[in-house]
Amino acid sequence: MKISGKELSHEIYEDILKKLALLKEKNIIPKLIIVKSSNIDAVNNYINQKIKKGEKIGIKVEVVELSSDDCKRKEEIKGRVVEMNTSSENHGIIFQKPSHKHIDEEMELLIDTDKDVDGFLVTSSHKPPVYRGAMKVLEKIYNRKEKKLIHFLKTKKIVLIGKGKTGGQTIISGLKKDGFDMNLLAIIDSKTSEAMKKKLVSEADIIISAVGKPNPVDFHLFPSRMILIDIGVHFDDQNKIKGDFNEEDIKDRVSYYTTTPGGIGAMTVSYLMDNVVNAAHNGIKN
Repeated sequence: MKISGKELSHEIYEDILKKLALLKEKNIIPKLIIVKSSNIDAVNNYINQKIKKGEKIGIKVEVVELSSDDCKRKEEIKGRVVEMNTSSENHGIIFQKPSHKHIDEEMELLIDTDKDVDGFLVTSSHKPPVYRGAMKVLEKIYNRKEKKLIHFLKTKKIVLIGKGKTGGQTIISGLKKDGFDMNLLAIIDSKTSEAMKKKLVSEADIIISAVGKPNPVDFHLFPSRMILIDIGVHFDDQNKIKGDFNEEDIKDRVSYYTTTPGGIGAMTVSYLMDNVVNAAHNGIKN
């Protein structure tokens, strides 16, 4: 059964609109700063999605564009990030991925933990939007929420394929923040033997695939009871966005699945906006 990220996003936005109404009473408009350092179709597409969604629900989205020459001036960029942090009007700051090659983690570490709405920092106040999207899918399937879901997942065999920063690491980070026993998470990466891949995949109850390449494991091994959450992203020869697995290959093979596009990606933007709104609320408390 296919799980629609778009449908789940509607539920997320209903909650966001309630929070926005409370902020409006205090004349506060949440604001997201997006630092753009590369000019490729994927980046432009991701940013446009966030701008449109922000306009639709009432969140300011400001794009700070860095040229290739700007990106080489690391100290100058660091100074600008510090300035963004100090403004009480800025509630969230992100470096849009993929970033320019000169934009490194050292710069991202300067983002205030309350404003790290991507949730990449270990000390971030926010859970990564990708992780929150994956958990929303599991909440729907298992009809359990938050702590009850995490406790229930300890009874399942979960396999994570890929541990890159914007994919697998967001799942790992979120599970840690939710107190999940990480010894129960099996990870398949480039060093995993073929024999071990086959064993883990064939025994899995839940697979979260975050590689960004087609068919990172043999989908013929998927058990019929399995849930596949596909968060990997790549572009085909026609420059169309694709996930790790082709829907036609897996739709009749597993019990539940998400696709790219139309799956976790739709919820990632929703939860990013929710993190921005939560940051604005936290600013009032502080």
